[in-house]
Amino acid sequence: MIAAVNGMCIGGGLDIISACDIRLCTEDASFSLREAAIGLVADMGVLQRLPHIIGQGFTREMAFTARFYKAREAQAMGLVNAVYPDAASMMEGAKKLALEITANAPLAVQATKEVLNESRHLPVADGMSLAKHKNMVLMLSQDLKEAFVSFMEKRKPDFKGQ
Repeated sequence: MIAAVNGMCIGGGLDIISACDIRLCTEDASFSLREAAIGLVADMGVLQRLPHIIGQGFTREMAFTARFYKAREAQAMGLVNAVYPDAASMMEGAKKLALEITANAPLAVQATKEVLNESRHLPVADGMSLAKHKNMVLMLSQDLKEAFVSFMEKRKPDFKGQ
């Protein structure tokens, strides 16, 4: 899932984008974990997801200070992948990125996302084993066959998600 942020991203907005795979924003975007400033603890999963995105140090800084971070700061800490000058160029960038992703074999993209998500908490060897099992299933897919045939025929693959 690709998140596109234009303007302020606080509270539930930050919760939502922390659950996305890729985050983009405009130059005027800002981000804040405001809960400490109003006497609460963020409780919708952002404190559990953010450390995997920006690390413990930046997560703690955001949570403890409740300050606003500008777009370039968010990019430097790894919260967003790219910063665009305006909403139109950001949406164009999001569409381009989505097209790049969807040009790949859908079963492989889905399996890759599952391995990334599930192996976050596993030892490396267990994560590699999970990937191996996903590949065993993918080896039987029509998409893999299509990838090889299209390569030999020097054309773009026409993946069906089968």
